[in-house]
Amino acid sequence: MSIDASGAFADTMVYAKWKGINYSRQYAIPSNPRTANQLYIRDYFTTAVAAWQAEDQTTKDAWNQAASGKPPSGFNLYVGEYVSYRMANGGTMPPSPFMPS
Repeated sequence: MSIDASGAFADTMVYAKWKGINYSRQYAIPSNPRTANQLYIRDYFTTAVAAWQAEDQTTKDAWNQAASGKPPSGFNLYVGEYVSYRMANGGTMPPSPFMPS
């Protein structure tokens, strides 16, 4: 694709840009089975975002530094590690501040 386009076309194709790269994909309506596991993981992500927002700037700077030179941002790295921690520890919340390892 060589043009900038975004949005759905006749509910058949979706055009978008991700990290500066144009792409298209088939239009799909996602299923939402609301299984217990899916609800747990959604809660983990919601909690992770709230925890990031509550962290002080020193902690955020540490995560941004840990992500430096990598594709994910400090926020993305934090959320991923936070969710992984909860999954590995039976849903237990990570320590606060939650610092990169």
